[in-house]
Order: sequence, then C-alpha cells, then structure tokens
Amino acid sequence: MKTECLVTIAVACLALSACGERREPVPADETVFKEQVRALEKARSVEDQAEARKRELDEKMQRDESGY
Repeated sequence: MKTECLVTIAVACLALSACGERREPVPADETVFKEQVRALEKARSVEDQAEARKRELDEKMQRDESGY
C-alpha cells in the first residue's frame, strides 16, 4: 500500500511538472556574465586573426621552400 501511494505521488509530480510552459533562455549578453561573454568573443577574434596570420606565413614558407 505504501509503495503504491509513493508511486502514485511520483507519477503525479512528474505529470504536473511536465505541464509548465517552456520559456526561452535569456541571452548570455543580457545576464551578469556579459563582461565575460565580451571577453570571450574578443579572445576568439584575436585567435582567428592569429590563425589567419599563421596560415599566411605557412603558405609563404611553402612557396619559398619550393623555389629552391
């Protein structure tokens, strides 16, 4: 009897919790973490620039090496 009651209550709780309306998440730049988000975006931008420069230098080295 006790087990049946606990199972019934558990099922009822699960059913009721599934009925709530789903809210869209708040964008990270509108939270307390906006400064960290900006710093991360800046770091990604710098990383992209560094990778582009590395590709440039690699291509130049390939051209220079094949010229000999």
